[in-house]
Amino acid sequence: MKTKLVLWGTKGADESTEKVLLALELHPDENKVSTWSFEGELATEEFSEQLLNQWRKGETVAFPEGLIAKEEVLTASAVLLPEGIVVEKDEILKRTQTEWIFIVLSTKLFRNYETSLGDLQEKVEALSAYDKKLWSDLKEFWAAVQAQSREQNLFKEHTNSLRNKTNELFARLKELRSVEDAAFEAVAQTNFDKVAERLVVVEDTLKGENVNLQNLFETLKAIQRDFHGTKLTRALRSKLWERIDSAFKAVKAKRFPGGSSAEGRLSRRIDGLKQAIAKMKSSIDRDERDYKFQTKKLESGRAGQLEAQLAEVKAKMVKDRMDSKQRKLDDMNKTMEELNVRLKKMQEQTAKDQAAAAAKLAKQQAAKEKAEAEAAAKKLAEEAKVEETTVTPTDEKVVEEVKEEAKETVEEEKPAPVQEEKAPVEIVIENKGSDEEE
Repeated sequence: MKTKLVLWGTKGADESTEKVLLALELHPDENKVSTWSFEGELATEEFSEQLLNQWRKGETVAFPEGLIAKEEVLTASAVLLPEGIVVEKDEILKRTQTEWIFIVLSTKLFRNYETSLGDLQEKVEALSAYDKKLWSDLKEFWAAVQAQSREQNLFKEHTNSLRNKTNELFARLKELRSVEDAAFEAVAQTNFDKVAERLVVVEDTLKGENVNLQNLFETLKAIQRDFHGTKLTRALRSKLWERIDSAFKAVKAKRFPGGSSAEGRLSRRIDGLKQAIAKMKSSIDRDERDYKFQTKKLESGRAGQLEAQLAEVKAKMVKDRMDSKQRKLDDMNKTMEELNVRLKKMQEQTAKDQAAAAAKLAKQQAAKEKAEAEAAAKKLAEEAKVEETTVTPTDEKVVEEVKEEAKETVEEEKPAPVQEEKAPVEIVIENKGSDEEE
């Protein structure tokens, strides 16, 4: 950042022309330029070399006593040379004047950031515990400084100065955060163990048979709800999330064997898009704050012409960037609506398929139970029939004995045979003689 200029000029006209050595110095914070003119015996080549090689580089060079510098407020139209003096290289003076205006604007921008950083420093020094909001504010501040540095609106030495002070504040906040992190990690481990215990129950239940998958699914949903609001470190949260996700997949695989994973892929895509939309909104909000800052600077009326032009250009750049991001955000929101419609249709179809599968399964189960019942009834009937027709050897003996007893009984009770009565024999004697002969 060159704030000193050495030039040769002339004073007077024709034969009375006299060479004049000029030294100009910019005071960025005051927005003023001091101009010294060395005439006569003072305007020597030797002194000129001292100004060029020493004074211009920041070393001390003794100026003649009583020499008064001309001071002028720096503007694009300001006349920096004493009256009646003309420089040999007018284009160098004009270019330097424009560059110095930029230096003034850049320095003013640096001072603004320095003031903001001072406010942040006061807040950090007053802290007794870590403040996440202040950490975020400091990050946002440094992001703004980096943006200005990339656009070359800040000089390297200014950026380095702000970086060093910002790093000191970050270091202080890290110290406070380390204390808080130790306490947080202890709480996080306790929370992790509690959720892990609940997951162990679910995982063990999944290994069994005849599991009530609907109840298990609801249990997992409850664990997931509690999990989102639980204080956990990033590493512990990642471990639990993997187990919860695996458990959900296992339950789904058992509930709907052979089901398509298209719905899961679409859900993950929607989740990713939600995160991208949130980041884009945050980026637009930052641009809007920057745009308001530049607009406020323009409306304040305190800025110089070049500063106002610079602010106007920056505001336009931010507005263009913001409009571009807004168009992307609109496209993302449109895509989100389309994906939600697709997901809803997919879920409805999945519900129909699940209902159909459940009905089919119920029908098959009923048919199976009916077939089993019929088979059991048939088997019982056959067993009963066999019992009626099958006679064992012991039973045969008993039957024979019964038959013999029955036979004897019949013979005993049988009536004696009836003899046929014969008619009495009637003897007839024929009377062939007399009675005497009788």
